[in-house]
Amino acid sequence: MAAPVVTGGPLLRLPDAKSDESPQGVAFRAGVQALLLEKGKPSVARGHFERALKIDGRYVPAVLGMAAVAQAEGRSSQVESWLQQAEKLEPGAPEVHLAWGRYHQGQGRLAQAEKSFLQARERAPRTIPPLLELGDLYLKSPHHRKQALEAFRAAVELAPANGHAQFGLGAAAAANGEREMALAALDKASNLEPRDPEPPRLIGRLWLEAGRFDEALAAFDGALKRQPAYLPAMLDRVDALAAQRRWPLALEQLAQARRIAPKAAAVALKFADVHQASGQFVAAKAEYLKAIELGPRDPLAYNNLAWMTVESKGDARQAVAWARQAVALAPGSAPFHDTLGWALRAAGDLPAASASLAKAVEMEPNMAGYHFHLGVIKAELKQPAAARAALEKALALDPKLSQSNEARALLKTL
Repeated sequence: MAAPVVTGGPLLRLPDAKSDESPQGVAFRAGVQALLLEKGKPSVARGHFERALKIDGRYVPAVLGMAAVAQAEGRSSQVESWLQQAEKLEPGAPEVHLAWGRYHQGQGRLAQAEKSFLQARERAPRTIPPLLELGDLYLKSPHHRKQALEAFRAAVELAPANGHAQFGLGAAAAANGEREMALAALDKASNLEPRDPEPPRLIGRLWLEAGRFDEALAAFDGALKRQPAYLPAMLDRVDALAAQRRWPLALEQLAQARRIAPKAAAVALKFADVHQASGQFVAAKAEYLKAIELGPRDPLAYNNLAWMTVESKGDARQAVAWARQAVALAPGSAPFHDTLGWALRAAGDLPAASASLAKAVEMEPNMAGYHFHLGVIKAELKQPAAARAALEKALALDPKLSQSNEARALLKTL
């Protein structure tokens, strides 16, 4: 199974021509085989598509095949040229609009992608692909998760035995906080696609979020039974073991993951997280630095390393440098602004710390921890009214906040 929500795939997934036994249809299928199933052989695929077009110059599937070859070879202008030719030949063909939508999505033109997918759905309202593409597109945006759920629901209504649709429904339901619906859909997807590790893996993530660690481990074990070297399930299994503080087993699982993917930054990052959680700060620092070396554009390693350094009373200036790098790589992340603010406080720059925490609060106003940090800094800046407002907001948002006793004690001093 190649569920669009998780695994992605080529920007132009070619239409199915199994029912077309014409000479051009046979040549087209050979091109699909070369491009998608034989480790990507665009030059071979081009020959098959060209042969189909010599037989029938108006055969749109082969025109889309030529667009896919151009996409595989990184020739964007030619992709557009072939797509325009396909649209000119059959302006109402839903597969043409699907191809345009996939191309736009790959280019980051999400509004145009949505328009193309909607056009495809309008022209083929009883087919699954437009709904799957729309669901995938919507699911990637936090502001369109309800639309994702609607799209996948419609797909399941049309084809309840479609594993892609059931998996998409499960992912969308999970994103909308509908755990029971998600679990039911993912269980169906798991049964429909018995070799795909993704449905049980996502089931495990849901149990992990619910704090049901034994069920999570069972699901991750099920995913790994299907695909023993599936790295995402290995790393998720580490999360479940770490949540139970089973550090030796978590490290054993990570060692296995490293043997499979020795250059994976995600493995080094997970090693660092486990070492940090178990209080092994020297080992954690070494793994965070390794994660940065392997994946220098991933902001999470910089952020976590900065936070650990502050919490373990390490070099505050270095923590600020790492936190600034995380923010530079992901300026839209409120947690990274929170970390930067806390690091700046440790380094003694309270005004800058206050500005960074204010940014975090502005971006995610319902996070109690950010308000608590801001309140601490405002108190240290001798701004009692602002400190009181921030601390009271933190307690109002989360009375059981881990720093609630500290917040109440500080309020009594203001």
